[in-house]
Amino acid sequence: MEETLQEIWTKRIAAYQESGQTMKTWCAGQNLTVHQLKYWLYKAQRPHSRAASSATFRAVAVTAPEPENDRLWIQVGSARIAVRPGFDPHLLRDVVAALVPEC
Repeated sequence: MEETLQEIWTKRIAAYQESGQTMKTWCAGQNLTVHQLKYWLYKAQRPHSRAASSATFRAVAVTAPEPENDRLWIQVGSARIAVRPGFDPHLLRDVVAALVPEC
């Protein structure tokens, strides 16, 4: 069976590391470029496969954004309140009463 590039470079990296030589010297002796060695050293330090990562896809429901014209804006002093259909009128009354300063 023929060796894969990964297997070939795993052996080359081990040989380079055992040699004690600089990248430039070792690569010149092996008729390789320093760039090739750096690339494979980088690749060897990364996880072996993206498929082996723990990332998974999740289904999400996408909903249409609410239209801006379905709310009424009430300004009381510096406070701005958005009132949407189905609001609680008692709660709105209490909020407005709390925002209006007593005279």
